[in-house]
Parts: sequence; structure tokens; C-alpha cells
Amino acid sequence: MDSPVVPIYYWSYWATVIYIAGMFGYLAIDTSNYLFEIFNDSLSYFVYAFLAILFVVDAALYTIDWYIYAVRSRNDKNEPIQYQAELVACIFQNLGSYCYLISALLTFNKSQYMGKILLFNLIGIFAYLIESGFIFLEWGISGRRKPSTNPKRGCVSQDVYMWAHILYTVANLIYLCATTLAYRFYVNLNDVNVRGVVILQILGDLVYLCDACLYYEGWLEDKQEYDRNTERQKLTVLNFINQLTTENFNVDLHTKDNK
Repeated sequence: MDSPVVPIYYWSYWATVIYIAGMFGYLAIDTSNYLFEIFNDSLSYFVYAFLAILFVVDAALYTIDWYIYAVRSRNDKNEPIQYQAELVACIFQNLGSYCYLISALLTFNKSQYMGKILLFNLIGIFAYLIESGFIFLEWGISGRRKPSTNPKRGCVSQDVYMWAHILYTVANLIYLCATTLAYRFYVNLNDVNVRGVVILQILGDLVYLCDACLYYEGWLEDKQEYDRNTERQKLTVLNFINQLTTENFNVDLHTKDNK
């Protein structure tokens, strides 16, 4: 039986699955912290640290995916490497994920490092915002360089990736507002448990989760298109072989008749 995930889409598949799982985790823990103020702090610290590690792995998988289709999948190894803006996006995605990991680890000593925690969160979300900008840039460059024959690709309302990029940017902006408010409340009032900030975080989690589902839908569409193209190539090769076989058979038959 053929594997349901072809090699060229292997890394992006697991990156998207981890993205969905991670956002379910963030939504669950943020909602629990909002609904139950007596929620076990130690447990939530471990959960946030685990989720931050998960997104470090996720960023690494997206970077490997870029390397596979931008570098390894070139027809000619002397061809210039394309998708360079997406490489810059991957760099900022890794930077943001490591900032959130450091922030999550510092929460185990929250009272001493609260200012640094919020600072790393700010750096992380700015990195994600820059990443989303480069993702849009690469999306536009790729559309002009190699226009898709698929009517559902490009600057059209049916393009799943366009909406996924938009939602990702919106979610980053929501998280930027939440982090900025949290930092302001901490500096001015020395208060970090502001429920309005948590509500913004939950809203951001929901948008991120919708975004992750759209990316998965886009992955499915790409996989189906890849399967159709592969099947057409197989049929073309098979028809060519059948044609050669038929011609050879006719030549042999004609030779025998002459004899």
C-alpha cells in the first residue's frame, strides 16, 4: 500500500499537524486559566513549556520542508535557489519560537523574571509578525514568477493559503496587543493577572487554530493535485510504452510476413 504522505509533503504534513495540536493546547490552557483562577500554576508552567518546545520543533519542521522543496527538489542543482523570502520567514519563525521557549522556562521563577518573560514574549511576537510579512512577500513573488493553472490559487477568494496568511497575521496582531497590554499593566500597576489580557490571548488562540486548519486544508489540496499530476504522468508513460510495444509487434509481424 502506498504511503498516504508523499516524501515531498512529508515535513509540511507533520509541521501542520503539530501546529494544530499546539494551538489546541494553548487554547485549552488559556481557557482553563481564565475560567479557573485557582488553576494549578505549576501544572500550567509545565504545559506552557511543553507547548513552547512543540513549536520549536514545528519551526524546525517548516525549515526542513523549505529545504526539501526549495533546494533538494531542484531539477538542476546549478539552478539558483528560489523561495528566499520564505527562508527569511523560517529564520524569524525559529527566532520567535525560541523566544517563547525561553519565556516559558522563565515562568518557573515567575516572581523574579516577570519583566524578562514579557520582554521575550514581545520579541517573539514581533518575530512572528515579521515572519508573516515575509510569507506574504513570498506568496506574491511566487504568484508572479510561476502563475498557477489552478483557478483556486492566486489572489482569489478561493485561495485557502491567502486566507491562512491573513488569519496568521491577524492572530499575531491580537497577540501583540495582548502582550503589549500585559507589559504596560506590569510596568504601571505591577499586575500581570489581567483578565482582559487573557481574553485577548484566547481570541488569538482561536484565530491561530482556524489558521492551522486552513493550512491543513491547503496541504490536502496540494496533495490531491500532486496525486493527479503523478497519475497523469504514469498514464503518459504507460501509453508511450504500449505504443512502442504495439509498433514493435507490428514490425515483427511485417518481417515474418515478408519472410
